Amino acid sequence: MSKCRKYLKFFLLAAFVGMTGCAELDELRVLNRRQAITIRDQADEIARYKNQLASMSEKMRSSEEEMEKLRKLAESIGGGVSVRDTVEGPVVLFPETILFDSGMAVIKVNGEEALRKMARFLKENPANSIRIDGHTDSDPIKRTKHLWDSNHHLSAARALSVFHFLTKNEAIPEQRVHIAGFGPNRSIAPNITAAGKKENRRVEFLILPTVASLPPKEALLNE
Repeated sequence: MSKCRKYLKFFLLAAFVGMTGCAELDELRVLNRRQAITIRDQADEIARYKNQLASMSEKMRSSEEEMEKLRKLAESIGGGVSVRDTVEGPVVLFPETILFDSGMAVIKVNGEEALRKMARFLKENPANSIRIDGHTDSDPIKRTKHLWDSNHHLSAARALSVFHFLTKNEAIPEQRVHIAGFGPNRSIAPNITAAGKKENRRVEFLILPTVASLPPKEALLNE
């Protein structure tokens, strides 16, 4: 009987140790699976970050290449034409004196030559569109007030003159050219000095990706 009890105790102990070992083994397996999932998720996240970084690097490289093209364009035009980067995109800035006489919206001969170079850039880069922005200083119009109701009127008329020249004289498709007249609302220098006012009188070309055409209204209604 004593020996039977000993064997029974040994058997129970072995069974307990076995069950404990199985439980620990199962726990280890669960932990291993969790670690494997974590490692896989981390690897996926690292891969996503790498792809995002590669995409950002490509965009930065493309952006710098575009800015370099625009700087060369500005240099070829001369006359104070410059390039700057904005939150909306790269901008080619034409001082008023290149394109227009004071208070007027008729493009000067020298201005036409400058715009031909702008048109050549657009023809060489068909993926780009532009928005022509007219800007003025804050002084009320005096000498040509019989032509314009306000600085907004003048700035819009100048943008429209450039639009007509590019689309009619240089055959740039109208859907690639947009216009805006900001008057004195987007000054880049204080309007308290002659030098500041001169900087603000300008026409800017905002370089944009070509805008996709919207589907017909009927198609939108049927969706």
